[in-house]
Parts: sequence; C-alpha cells; structure tokens
Amino acid sequence: MSDDARAGALWEFLQSQAPRFASGEALDVVRSLGISPHEDHKTLAKRLRKALQMRGIALGYVNSLHAAARLTGNTSWHTDGEAPPSRLQFYVFDGGYQLRHSEFANWRDLADALRLWTDNLRVRGQLPLGVLTMSFTGRCLSFSVPVPKQGDAAGRNEMWSLGGVTPMLEDDHDWLADAPAALEKLRRHLEETGKAVLDGYAALKLCANGYAIPGDIDAVTASDVVNSELVLVFEPDEDDPHGGYEIARGDELTCWHQLELSLREDGTNRKPDQVDIFVPRDGVGAWLVNGKRYVWAVETLKPNGFVPGRVHRQIGPHACERLLRRYKLAKRIHSGGFRHHDFTKRVDYLSGPPDTWRVDLHRVLHMLAKADLTWDSYIEKFGVEPRAMEKNLPVGFVMQMLENLKVDNPNEAFAWPTLAEMALVTDDKLLYSLLPRVDAVRYAKPKDLDPETATAVAEAIDQFASGLNLQKMISAGAMSMENELPYLVYASDAQELRASADALGLKMYVAVSPHLIPMNGLVPEVPGVKTWPWAFGHALIVRFERQGDAQ
Repeated sequence: MSDDARAGALWEFLQSQAPRFASGEALDVVRSLGISPHEDHKTLAKRLRKALQMRGIALGYVNSLHAAARLTGNTSWHTDGEAPPSRLQFYVFDGGYQLRHSEFANWRDLADALRLWTDNLRVRGQLPLGVLTMSFTGRCLSFSVPVPKQGDAAGRNEMWSLGGVTPMLEDDHDWLADAPAALEKLRRHLEETGKAVLDGYAALKLCANGYAIPGDIDAVTASDVVNSELVLVFEPDEDDPHGGYEIARGDELTCWHQLELSLREDGTNRKPDQVDIFVPRDGVGAWLVNGKRYVWAVETLKPNGFVPGRVHRQIGPHACERLLRRYKLAKRIHSGGFRHHDFTKRVDYLSGPPDTWRVDLHRVLHMLAKADLTWDSYIEKFGVEPRAMEKNLPVGFVMQMLENLKVDNPNEAFAWPTLAEMALVTDDKLLYSLLPRVDAVRYAKPKDLDPETATAVAEAIDQFASGLNLQKMISAGAMSMENELPYLVYASDAQELRASADALGLKMYVAVSPHLIPMNGLVPEVPGVKTWPWAFGHALIVRFERQGDAQ
C-alpha cells in the first residue's frame, strides 16, 4: 500500500471529526510515521494519536485503532482476526469485601453488566436509601451507597463502597469518553423504574457535552468530571447576573436538597412538596421556583499552581428540563424528601497532596539551624537519600524532615506565593469554589497599616475562619445542629469578607497552599504501620493590599 493510498484512507476516515484536515496534511502525517505493513495496530495507533495531536486533532483510543487498521489495508482493527482488547475492568465487592472483577472491551458491553449488577444489589437490599453514588478520579469510577449510621442520633449516613470501573491501558486518557451513553442506560434503568437515583451522573453528562477544542484552556471533556460539580445560583434579576448568590454546589441530590432547605426560609411557609417549579420557554436555562429565578451551571476547576483555572458554564434549557424531570423522579423515589445528600462533593483538585511541595528554603534552613544541623549534616544524621537543596521537594521528604526536626509549626516551611501567582478577588465566585475544600486561613497585610484598620482586618479574618471551622465541624459530624443550616449561610461568608475588605479600602488576593493539621493522637497507632503526626489539608492564603496600589 503506497503512502498516497494511506493518506487518502486517513483523510477520508477523519473527515467527519476534523473537516478542515487537508489531504496534503494527511500525506505529511503518513510520511512522518514511516509505516510498516506488519506493524502492530496498537503501536501504530499510539504513534498516530501523537502525530495528530501535534496538528490539533484529538483522536479517541478506539478510533485511533480503526485509523491504524486503515493505514495497513484493513477495514477495521479486528477484521484481521485479532480479538478486541480488554479496555475496562469492572470490579465489585462481595460480602466480606472479597474482590471480584471482569473485563470488557468497551462501555457498550459493560452497560448490560452494570444494569444486572444493580438489580442484584436491590435483591440483596444494598440500596437502602434509594441512591447509587458515582464519584470519579483520574483512573477510577467508584460506586457507593449511603447507609444509615447505626446509633447516630442526628440521623447521619456513612458511605459503603460497592465497586467501580478502571481503565486497563496506561495511555488510555480518554477512557471516559464513551461512558455517558452507557451510564445513561443505567440511569434510566434505575430512575425511570423508581428503583434509585444515580447521583453524580449530571456532571459527567454536562462535561461530555462541553466544548472540547484542542489547545483551548477552557475546553471541557468527560475526563474533566473529576474536577467538576453542579452550581445552583439564585438570580433575582436576569439582567444583573452578578446580583445573585449561591444556593448550592455539588451533585444532584445535594443541590436539590439545598434548594428545598433554602425555600423553607423564603417566607411562604410552604412545604417542599408544594413548591411550583418549571423551566421558562425564553431560551435561557433556568428554573422558576415559586416565581423566583434559579440558574444552573456546571463548574470545572483546572489545576494550575497556587490558583486553579475556573470554567463556569451555564447550562441550557434542554439540560434544565432534563434535570427537572430527574428531580421529580427522585422526589417519587424518596417519597417527597431526600434522605441522603453529601455536604461537599469530592473533586480531584485539593483532595490530596501533589508529588512535590514548594518550601521556603530560608525558613527550612532556620529550622535546621535550631537543631544544630545543616542541609548536608541532616541528610547524614538521619540517613536520608541525598537530595539537592531546592525549593520544590518531594512531599515524603518534606514530611519526614518536619517530623525528624520535631517542628512546632510545620506550616511555616511552605513558601508563600508571590503576588503575581495569586488571584485578585473581584467577586465571590472563586472563593465559593475554594471554600468547601480548604481547612484553614492564613493572611498577610501591609506592614504600615494604621492600628484601627489592622484590627478590623484581623477581626474580619477571624470571623471568616470561624465560619469555615463551623462548616467543617458540622460536615465531619463533630457538631450537630438542631435545625440544619442551608449551604447559602456558609457561602455568604465569602461575600462578607470581600465586603469588609472593600469597606476598609483594601484589595484581596487569594491562593491555596498546603496545610498540615495536627492529629494529636486522634488516629490510633497500628503496629508496623507508618502514620504521620499530621493530616494533609490546604489553607486559603489571603493577601490584603491598598486600593490603588500597583498590582
């Protein structure tokens, strides 16, 4: 098969996905690959994907296999007798947490197995609250169910893991691309028949319908579901989208529950099951609830240094209608009230430590000096693997050093971001995104502030930190409230902090930094198991500057 014939086959195959891809470009790609007719399809597909990515074309794994087959003279990658490779592993926990797993070539084949599995869960009584929860990480879709916690007077639930799906190939980065169609079948099987709510599906569906433009920093695909959540905003004036405030953020059940919780305070004295909701027919995606306007959006965080990128996209009328229909189905399944909801949705961003931390070397050297050590003598004394003294260090190395030196305040070791690495707060939206995922607040102010202003700044931060701490304690079950407070009560803390800064004539810049939380013996020691004296967390860094100062 000649290179010209291969180029023609590649150009024809890509026309539906990349109509601007020219035949001349196809020939350049083919020549750059140096194809052997006996080359393994998987190897060729991998090289082809990289070559096309350099030209702004994102080809999925299965399509790249089919394209590679065309380049070697076959109509598809399995017409030469090769069996489809296993791409997905579906694992489940049996009684006693004994793991079983099975393999599937694609999501379409897995869809039937998922529906059969959930039917067996219902027979065994493993969906007690009528909820099957999905949560996503970069390499796993996990299924869990809420179960009433025995002996809990507040009626809280705990989550039990039931199984999950993982990709089997290391380079299969778009393994979730075909998941929405298969999981839509599962959702219908559960919700349309009144069995259970598939919580966590909406974010995946909306991400998959995003704008996946190669190279666009705001591009959102199904794989971004790991850092995405629904956001519900009360918008009293559609001509002033900045005049509203958040009602909820998270997955479906959380947002629906918070909406109803907020309505109990609207002065109508109507019970939640008497609420009138419909989607206006004016081409704008929103719910009208008792005549008031609520806007739905999907928000995605893009990890990026000290401050994440943030893609906030309002969903359209069709998606709003679909969400409303699911809300009504869920009300029937849950007999008018939602017996389970998560307070904070887990997203990959800020859910755990990265590979490295940026430290303040000046402070680290001061910590070493207090122990009569230098960098080299520390490594020699504690038998640590030699490592260059640099600002970005592995997390394990930093933790071990802080423990070895018995540092009183380990958070002093972390470097503060520069002003250029922080984000200027012009509204409350970034704070809304970060607050559910930070554990503490640290701040800095101009050194020459007058005493009265400095005191007011400290009081504003203390009030803000107290609200954050209260929210964390309630969410963790360390404190119970006689009447549950709506999320909007906590979300308003961000608005109050910004208003305080404005009233004092100050600008606020924010970022996120690592934060270690002392455990103080809260976790029992297990013989032979290494435990750290701190838990991983994150702090919101706030820096105040005078209005009008150079940025």
